[in-house]
Amino acid sequence: MYLQAHPKKKKDDIYNYYSLAESYREDGKSKKRIISYLGKLTPEKAQQIRNVLKISLSIDTIVTTIDDLLLEDHWHYLDVAFLNHLWENEWGLSGLFPLPEETSKNRKKDISTCDIAKILTFYRCLDPGSYLNAVDWFKTTSCDLITGIDKTHFNESRIYRELTSIEQQKEKIEQWLYETLKERDNESMRMVFYDLSDSHFEGTKCELARPGQTKSHGFKSKRVVLSLLVNSKGEPFSWDILEDYTADVKTLTENADKWAQKFGFKKMTLVFDRGMVSDDNLKHLENSLKYQYITALNKNQISGVEGIKSERFRNFTEETLKKEIISIGLTKYDDNTYYEDLGVDSDKRRHVLVFSPGLLETHRKAREMFIEKAIGELEQEKQSLLEAKKSRQVKPTEKRIDKILNKFKVNQFLSYRIESTVLTKNSGSEVQTFNLVYERKTETIKKAMLTDGIWMLVTNICENTEPAEYRFGPRELIKAYRDKNRVEEGFKEVKSFLKFQPTFVYTKEHVRAHYTICILSYLLDVSITNKLRENWIEGVSSVNKMYRILGRCEIGKLGLKGDKSRILKLTSMTNVQKNILDMFNCKYLGMKNHLKSIGVKKM
Repeated sequence: MYLQAHPKKKKDDIYNYYSLAESYREDGKSKKRIISYLGKLTPEKAQQIRNVLKISLSIDTIVTTIDDLLLEDHWHYLDVAFLNHLWENEWGLSGLFPLPEETSKNRKKDISTCDIAKILTFYRCLDPGSYLNAVDWFKTTSCDLITGIDKTHFNESRIYRELTSIEQQKEKIEQWLYETLKERDNESMRMVFYDLSDSHFEGTKCELARPGQTKSHGFKSKRVVLSLLVNSKGEPFSWDILEDYTADVKTLTENADKWAQKFGFKKMTLVFDRGMVSDDNLKHLENSLKYQYITALNKNQISGVEGIKSERFRNFTEETLKKEIISIGLTKYDDNTYYEDLGVDSDKRRHVLVFSPGLLETHRKAREMFIEKAIGELEQEKQSLLEAKKSRQVKPTEKRIDKILNKFKVNQFLSYRIESTVLTKNSGSEVQTFNLVYERKTETIKKAMLTDGIWMLVTNICENTEPAEYRFGPRELIKAYRDKNRVEEGFKEVKSFLKFQPTFVYTKEHVRAHYTICILSYLLDVSITNKLRENWIEGVSSVNKMYRILGRCEIGKLGLKGDKSRILKLTSMTNVQKNILDMFNCKYLGMKNHLKSIGVKKM
């Protein structure tokens, strides 16, 4: 039964008359009949009748006032449900963890290793913090409804007990990811990117940490070194925390052998940063026959490359015209990049020279800035020596000066000598000190300027590389090395948004498990990032933004004053939230049947 309007026009006005009507079927056809004519009604009266009819037709409908309606509690839903979809449907990660009976022979476990890994991964994505706070975070979400976990069993002691079990699955996860990524897109696994980064601990001892210089925070007494291997889409498939780490260049050969044995691939192109380049590393990769490599030389190695002819660049500046650059044998790559394939040298290594006027300006400004800063501090040291109150010694004085030159890395551009001098104090006593004399190494600076704006690729990929699909031209080599920032982005995610630090765990197994959780979080993040690169949604510019948008769709507990019964209701979804679910093929998360299955009603 429903209220039907009958609009009638009188002169220039339209009046609504109403009747009660109902639908019925006759001879297989839908028909309607008028039960009663009600005449002209005000809009308010018509709405009241509609409300009464709605109550009479639904057993779920109740009559109340806004003042009697209670919203007792609310929990995040759509962000967690979305991540659960990625975990289960996109990546099928649950199957990689043992069943409760496989890890507990004596008693039945109330919560599985997979459940703990899943919740901690979601936590690292959405609100990273300590594992103690993970328990409080869990209570603000609908994870219990989505995963079927009894929230009373998710506690700090259970988390720490399961971390060891999580770490025991690391190699299985790596192997599965490698095979899955290869099966999904074999092309993305032909070229992989490797990098190292570091983090550090404060306070309590960490068994994996060692004293060392970090890349962002200076010297730390408890530093850990992280390694990460991703495919050309930035998707991770191997990672580690390196013990007894000494230098970047010494990690590559050991890891390369480990990957070849673990994954059993026939051939792989490895792209890595210039900080790992050494002759021994390159020879090891060349001799293994499993690897092709693409990397770059440090600036101080460039001048020794065969065929570079650096004298060609003597008069180049940032204003040098395109035609002048091309006239010396370079080819345009893009508006600010030019290249020359130098071919294969006597060591059977191929070099590609890359020149950028913008980089030339950067190199020269940086060198001059550091030289000037060093001179400023040398002047202060000189003044201190000439105003000495006590006699100075040669060795400590030279050590202080060398420290200044090392600080700004200008040893090769500035030379100095100290000349003995004697100061006579007012009392007549003498002070043995020095005069500091320094000067620019003009010829050395001019020689360094010949390679300003240049970076040099080195690879073992040549014209006769087999199989043929592993051959790359110079443009492809340049693009590949530039794309190494995918792994750098991975580390940025792990260390910032996913926050490897602080870890709040300290045993070897727990720290390693923590890193595995971070990587699984990054895997979900990069899945979102790659999808956003392919499809644009207005208002969704990043993974973070997507999580915030989805996080506003919550489940609320509703009730009435004086009535103990309660219902769970999902807030209405916005168009942007619906578009996100549609992009990731998970519209079901907002549909009535799915919500009903977890005990929630749809608005």
